[in-house]
Amino acid sequence: MLADWRESSPDRYAFLRQAGEVEARWWRVLHVLAFGGLAGLFAAGLVMLVVLGIAAGLMAAGGSVGVTEAIGVLTDFGRGDRTLQSYVFELALAGLSSFTAAWTFITVAARIERRPRLSFLTIAPRFRWRLVSLGLAVAAPVLGVSVIIAYLTGDASQAPILTPGVPVWARLTYVAASAVFLCLAALAEEMLFRGWLLQQTSVFVHRVALLLVVNGVLFSLAHADPNVGSFLIRAAMGAAWAWVVLRTGGLEFALGAHLANNLMVSLFIKPVSLAPIVARPLDYLELAIEVVGLAIIVGVVEWLVRTRAMGRTPSNA
Repeated sequence: MLADWRESSPDRYAFLRQAGEVEARWWRVLHVLAFGGLAGLFAAGLVMLVVLGIAAGLMAAGGSVGVTEAIGVLTDFGRGDRTLQSYVFELALAGLSSFTAAWTFITVAARIERRPRLSFLTIAPRFRWRLVSLGLAVAAPVLGVSVIIAYLTGDASQAPILTPGVPVWARLTYVAASAVFLCLAALAEEMLFRGWLLQQTSVFVHRVALLLVVNGVLFSLAHADPNVGSFLIRAAMGAAWAWVVLRTGGLEFALGAHLANNLMVSLFIKPVSLAPIVARPLDYLELAIEVVGLAIIVGVVEWLVRTRAMGRTPSNA
């Protein structure tokens, strides 16, 4: 399979055959982008206001600050002297708003394209959470090695989850929030990029290699990270996960791998924050480690698909 991936046509993959003649009409694509985008942004905005209101209310309930002052503190993402549990707000904000936006977009796309929402997620009769767990289990140890190397090379200094002086309840709250909200955020990105976008672009791009490159580049551009190294790493991730989706016939395994990556960063590298991104030089070692890790994950998926170790996956049926 890997030998002919550059020449293969998208039509050979069942996940891409979910898109048909309807998706080939440009006016429908524009309708999806316009109506789905606006609806998604509106829904995400409402969720962000609700999350902000709840967080500010809880903060003000302590009596030390008022609601207005609490909102000012919560939205000052670059403030210093933060506690570990203070990042739960940003996790909730990012996870809930992104999932709401993506699910709303997919709902609009499904209505315009007249097909089930599940068809954007998997070719299976139902979403395969077992494959999500498998993706998490396979990717976590591979990505864990890159975390260890980051500490050995000085790229990481203090694991957030091991911050000294943090009470147990705060650590557990942060871990639980990371697991739940980062899963929602990863699912949102997978639905949009490896779900709708991958299927939609396959109608116009007729070489799988180019399709993977396009998906990876657009995925990376959407993160608006000016650092070249981060851009290349995310582009490689996007392309690798897109290939995994084609081979497994759905988003499930890629979602697990995506979640593993997010958790490794959140728990052991740095907390998830909405603060402005700090520019840093290209780290060739980091880039090489990430690419090798992705290649290992893709190789494991290939082995699992070929040996049917993950069950019957009619990705090329």
